[in-house]
Amino acid sequence: MLFFAPPREHFFRPLTHENRELCAGVLRALYERVHGANADYAEALTREVVLEVIGRVLADPVMRALAFESGDSISVEEERSYAGELLRKLKEHGWLEDYRDPIDLKPTLKLSRAGKAFSETFANLDDSRAKTRQRNMRSARKALAAFKDIKDADELLDAHEFASRVVQDLQDDIEYFRHLIQSLTREALAQKVAWGEFNEFIEKRFAREYAVRLVADSAERHRGQIVEALDEVRALEGEIRDQVDGHLLQRAPWLEHEVQGRSPMLWLADRIESMVEAACGLKLPMLRSEMNNYVRRFTSLLRQALSLDYGAESALGRTMGWLKDKPEVGRLELLDALAVRLSTSEIRLPGSVLRWTVRDRHADHTDLVPLAVDDASRLEAAMRRAEAEAFAFSDQDVLAGLLTHLLSIPNGGPVTLAALPVNTAEEAVRVLHAVGAARSTEGRRFMRARKTADLVENEFFTADNYELEADLQAIQHEIR
Repeated sequence: MLFFAPPREHFFRPLTHENRELCAGVLRALYERVHGANADYAEALTREVVLEVIGRVLADPVMRALAFESGDSISVEEERSYAGELLRKLKEHGWLEDYRDPIDLKPTLKLSRAGKAFSETFANLDDSRAKTRQRNMRSARKALAAFKDIKDADELLDAHEFASRVVQDLQDDIEYFRHLIQSLTREALAQKVAWGEFNEFIEKRFAREYAVRLVADSAERHRGQIVEALDEVRALEGEIRDQVDGHLLQRAPWLEHEVQGRSPMLWLADRIESMVEAACGLKLPMLRSEMNNYVRRFTSLLRQALSLDYGAESALGRTMGWLKDKPEVGRLELLDALAVRLSTSEIRLPGSVLRWTVRDRHADHTDLVPLAVDDASRLEAAMRRAEAEAFAFSDQDVLAGLLTHLLSIPNGGPVTLAALPVNTAEEAVRVLHAVGAARSTEGRRFMRARKTADLVENEFFTADNYELEADLQAIQHEIR
């Protein structure tokens, strides 16, 4: 598909003229009028409505100055003529298109497909728009719960979409704080302090939005429930899994290219979990860091502004003025006296050697008591070291043991945690680490872990039971 094809050969031409800012404002207003939160869907987008929207934008003094010469008296006819010419350009270059209502057959206008997409971008970039609370993490959890109940493929696709939006929301927030820091830096270089911007952030955005997002709607709050739900999704098998996989491929044909022979349901479950982990483990800490950087930067500038008050009426200003009015002899004597009181060291330059003399320090020197190490201390330290080494397992070590055990079973399993040997404390610790190793980056390549409905109970611990199964194709491919 060619984008710059009729009628879009010069799609961006309205945004290249001197009135491009006004044109962008009109596109934002049109999008809000047709698709915004306060859109009136009962009223069609007629020519008169579009001219009215352009007129409201022109009523803004800033926008009006972009369209007409400052100080000129503009008649209603001239203003309407300007609005009509702008409407003609938007139609000519593919932003607006004619549309006839199929019910009453009245001629109307609508934003073209491309016009709607780019107008939405202008609207979203408008900092004055109040950003609503995002509930995508909560929505992902609810969609997964609905999928568990009714096994509807659309619910699993919705959960995947909501999870992807969580990451994007947090990334947008990170970029927002980076923008605030850049703006703050520019203001500081101009010897200003952005009081209004900071107060607006604290009173409006932080108190009403970010405080909620970091606490009530925190991604970490719903993380555990989502992971548990995904474990139950992965536990589905047989006819149910085949049925869901078939419906997923019907609803979302793009999955066939992505899964590459795997179960679409399992692939979506893994993608949802990876996006949730990325949101909680990567994006959320980055958001907190950027927020702290902004507050810390502003606090630093605030302290600097309060301490560097060089005005004539400040204490420092009055002192400097008083020194200026003193005779030279008296001024030098006073400055020497201040230097003596304020100095913490004395620097002398005898010849070409720099010497730094400081006040002599008198310290009481006591003899060091030799460290006594007896056999009992050595034994205790050795036992602690041996205990730490005995139960220190890496994911690679645990994974190697699991794969060896699974490959000894026909077709690579499956095998449950309850079936793994736990005759010693070391074996018990390895079983406790098994699920974590299986879900590590390396483990996902060679095996699958699915939560079961029962528990594993032994003399060492009681925990949720999991089923482990080796991916023989992945293992054979790795061997090659």
